[in-house]
Parts: sequence; structure tokens; C-alpha cells
Amino acid sequence: MDTIDLSAGYIDAIWLTLAFLSGLLMRRFGLPALLGFLATGFFLNFAGFTDGNLKQILKPLSSMGVILLLFTIGLKIKIKQLIKPEILITASSHVILTTLAIGGVIFGLSVLGIQHFSELSIESSMTIGFALSFSSTVFIIKSLEDRGEITSRHGRFAIGILVIQDIFAVVFLTLSKSVMPSIWVLALPVYLYLIKIILGRLLDKSGHGELLTVFGFFAPLIAGALAFDLVDLKYDLGALIIGMLLVNHPRKEELYDRMLSYKDFFLIGFFINVGLAGIPSLSNFLIAFAMLGFVFFKGFLFFKIFSFFKLRARTNFLTSLHLSNYSEFGLIIGAVAVANGMISNDWLTTLAIFMSLSFLLASPFIARSYDLFEKHHDKLVIWNRTPPEYVQQAKISGEVKYVIIGLGSIGLPAYFHLKESFPDCIIGVDYNGDKVNELKKDGNNVVWGDSTDRDFWDESNWEKVDVVVLAMSDYASNHNTMKQIKKLKDRKFKIAAICHYDDEKEVFEKLDVDYIYDYKTSVGEDFAQHAMEESKKVVI
Repeated sequence: MDTIDLSAGYIDAIWLTLAFLSGLLMRRFGLPALLGFLATGFFLNFAGFTDGNLKQILKPLSSMGVILLLFTIGLKIKIKQLIKPEILITASSHVILTTLAIGGVIFGLSVLGIQHFSELSIESSMTIGFALSFSSTVFIIKSLEDRGEITSRHGRFAIGILVIQDIFAVVFLTLSKSVMPSIWVLALPVYLYLIKIILGRLLDKSGHGELLTVFGFFAPLIAGALAFDLVDLKYDLGALIIGMLLVNHPRKEELYDRMLSYKDFFLIGFFINVGLAGIPSLSNFLIAFAMLGFVFFKGFLFFKIFSFFKLRARTNFLTSLHLSNYSEFGLIIGAVAVANGMISNDWLTTLAIFMSLSFLLASPFIARSYDLFEKHHDKLVIWNRTPPEYVQQAKISGEVKYVIIGLGSIGLPAYFHLKESFPDCIIGVDYNGDKVNELKKDGNNVVWGDSTDRDFWDESNWEKVDVVVLAMSDYASNHNTMKQIKKLKDRKFKIAAICHYDDEKEVFEKLDVDYIYDYKTSVGEDFAQHAMEESKKVVI
């Protein structure tokens, strides 16, 4: 097929229009918009937009999207979360076992002389197996963000696994290039110590306007990605580490919120680029469909390995489910293998289809993950080796009358306000363990708990509770919690929930929420009311 090369203006109009329409279509079917962006890439490929301005436009967008993605995730995780045995051992053993299993099957097909496999050597087969052992950082984090689960236990475990996999990636890329990192890599610890201080001070002085946005690009791109690339390390790993250096900065939440929209836009380029990897043939699709079963193998293997550690069965299941897909890093490995003559370019296209189909397969399962766990609860718990004392959820009992779920920028002030009047009748709940531990040190009555978990509601005594406040900052968490509350029989307590948009308010009304705080509207009304009250005090 002839390639089409138009001016940059027309190219932008075409891919943006197609991306929006296909993303909108996917949302109508209850699937992530990113699947529409993948479809856009495949369509543009079939249409002949494979050379010229399109790739020149999308390649930098794609790179920037990955850099911002890892930077924003770095702002959410701490190094101590990555050195836990359940993360280190699980990630390492899973990569090794998956590589051997998938690589072994592929080489076995090669020995049998199966078409499209017969030219693969043991080295080529293991390289493909290694490429398919990784889970998609972009897909997983987008799914966690959309569901408000980034700081949940299974969210942090999944991110920890992804970071360890990234370290394996660095080692592979170093060995595949036959080039060791620059000697200047030895100065990296000193650099990171100094840049943490410098960036912290710069962030303090960046204000709240456009300069903060510029800082959000400067820190991950220049201080992180470029610095790591100069010493021959993986550039996106540099962006991640820069984010982790700022994790304790008092303004990191503001910076995180500022960069989210930019990150989402630039990632469109990444997913379209995947579809541009090559024009799929029928054989590519057949191979991809035939080997899609390894997605279930990967998920089961994660669940099996995690079961040896002290994880709740639900945490294990949700983490394993999110990690059950193929990674964009497989395309990078495939490109290296093609460059080294280990596999044909046709296999690179097959890897792109592998990844796309795994996203399509995983999306509906993740969307129904809570229901799936409840449905198969008894079977899944059997696999779990965790002692009973680690399995129990937080229990609400005693004289508690007011329960605040979500101790963020809205829930925490609400907790402190009610605590002044009802110090012995209020409890706060959050699934960020670090935040709960810090609040406990100051004598606050707070507990760790996952309100989207059925056990949280079944194992507590709600007889004396008057009000439950759903104060989580993201709609998805409040919505999923409300669906669990609806399953309670003879509920007597009232429910208050936060929303930001009219369509969210309509959903909560259908779920019988007693009081809905429309944040965007109510903040202005509350401000006006308090201003009037203060003005009366001044007059008096």
C-alpha cells in the first residue's frame, strides 16, 4: 500500500479526530478510551499513514507521555515500598518463570517445524518469552487511576512489580547494546542527592501558575530523562526516580494534579504509535490469538507466587488481574531483537497485536474485578496462605456514630471538624497505610480499610452508626463503595457523598445517597455564606 504524506496541520486534524471518535466509541461500550487510540493507530496504518509527518509528530508525543506517566507515578510511591520481599521476589521469579515457560513453548513449536516458528532459535524464542513476561506500565496505571486505586494496596503492589520489571529492562537494554553505562553513572548517587535539594527549592518558588507547569515538564524531562540518557541508562527510569525524589515535598499533590491532563494527552501518541508498528497480516492475528492464553498463565502465576506472602486474597487477586497483560516494553525488546537479526520484523507486528489484544481482554475483567472476586471468593481464598489475622478488614463497632471514608484534602478536614464536637464517636478510614499510620501517631482514631471490599461492610457492626461520609477525592472510589453499601440489608445510617459533575450526581441519586455535596457548586455557596456571617460579626 502506498504511504500518505500530508502537511503537519492536516495530519494533526486526522489523528486527533479519529482518536476522539474512536475513544468516544469505546467509552460507549464501557471500555477504556485507550483501546480506541490503539484502533486509530491500526486504521492509520491500513490507510497508509506509516511514513512522513505522522511518525515525526507522534514519536515525541509518545516519549513525552511515557516520561510524564512515570514521573507522576514517582510522586506517589516511596522507595521503601519497593524493597518488600513480596514485591522483589514475586517480580523477579515471575519474569524468570514466564520467560522460560513462554520461550520454551515457542522453541518447542520451532523444533516441530510449525510455520512462522521454524526459523526461531532458542535465543530468539527466549527473547520473545522475555518480551512477553512484562506487564504494561501505561495500561495498568491508567486503569488504576480511572478506578481511583493508585494508593490502594493492590495498586501499590502492582506499581512496585512494574518498577522491578523496569530494572530488568535496564539490564536487558544494557546487555543488548553491548555497551556498559557510562563511567559517570558512578556519580549518579551524588547527582540525585543534589538534584533533590535543587528541585525542592525550585518547586517552592514556582508559584501556582504557568511556572509550575513548566517545572512539571523540566523536572522529569531534563533533570530525569535527559540526565539518565547521558549516562546510558533508561530515560523513563530517570523520570520515575525524579518523581520519587519529590514524593515527600509538601507541594507534590498540587504538582501531580497539574500534570495529569498533560500526561493523558501525550499518551494518546503512545497508543497510536503502537498501532503503527506494522500492517498486521492474517498470520499475525492467528499467532496472537493462539498465544493469548498466556495472559491467563501470567495472571495465575502472579496469584500463585503472591499466595506465599502475607497478602489478603482480595489484594492478591486484584494485583494479579491488573498485571495480566502484555507490555509496551515488549515492542522495545522486539525492536532490539530485529536490529540484532534475532527475529523478523513480522514478529514485531505480532508483538504489537499481542499487546493490543491483551488490553482488550483485560479491560472487561478489570471493570468487573470486585464482582468477580465476590463471585469466586471461596475458591480464591483456598489458594491464599495468609494467616487469618492478616485477612480481616477494619471493623467498625462500639460507640462510633460518624464514619469518614477517605482522608484526603476533603475528608481529613471533615474528620477534624467533627472530632471537635464528637471526639469519642468518630472514626476515619483510608486505604493508604502510610497516611493512616501518620495520623495514628497524633492520636487520631483512624484505621486502614478498603471500603470497596465486601468484607469491610459485612464484618462491621453498623447498628449505632448515624452517618457515613464518602469523602474520597475520586468519583470511582465513592461509586464503587456505594455499590457495596447498596448490598447491605436493613441499612439505617445516612450516606453523604462528594461529586464534581452533574452526571455523577445523577448516578448517586439513583443509588439512594441521602446527601450529595456538589463540590463545584457548593464550595461557592459555602464561601458566600461564611463571608456573610463574618461580615455580620464585623458590623456588630
